[in-house]
Amino acid sequence: MTYGELNLIFLLAAGLLTWIIKSRFNCFTTPAVLLPLLLMTALFDNFIVATGIVAYDESKLLGIKIITVPIEDFAYTLVAVLLVPAIWKAMNKK
Repeated sequence: MTYGELNLIFLLAAGLLTWIIKSRFNCFTTPAVLLPLLLMTALFDNFIVATGIVAYDESKLLGIKIITVPIEDFAYTLVAVLLVPAIWKAMNKK
């Protein structure tokens, strides 16, 4: 299984769960947090990949990189932007 396939599974699950929570609790994720989180991901992930703290099996990557970070690494940020606010809203619903 490639990183892209694994990310697709998690993105679909996060999207579905977010859609269910949003429809049930009338909440929305804030698109304004996506850009800053993607920029922070790019900054810090480039550092940890460039310094060798994290490495990827090149045969399981799509080959698209932002400096040293594979594009698949940004899926975790997308999942967090989708799920964290939705779950927070659902857990704090009175």
